[in-house]
Amino acid sequence: MSYYAKLNENAKIHAELTAEITETLLRMQGFDVDRIVNGDLSCVIVSEADKKAMALHIEERRREVDEADKIFEQVKTKYESEVMQ
Repeated sequence: MSYYAKLNENAKIHAELTAEITETLLRMQGFDVDRIVNGDLSCVIVSEADKKAMALHIEERRREVDEADKIFEQVKTKYESEVMQ
């Protein structure tokens, strides 16, 4: 995969994680994005167990993104060494 394709893929992964974190934070506070879009700002009570599960899911996704970053850094290093020749 080319450097620029990997760069775009990595940027997409980071954008998706940011969106997922934002949505999860809203859900942890009892809001639902689909309801908000439809003008319903009602809030439900979220249990501590559900909040903990959401937080664990986000941490798992962060680890996945960290792995993608490591792969991107390898591709970047290879690209830079080829360009410098």
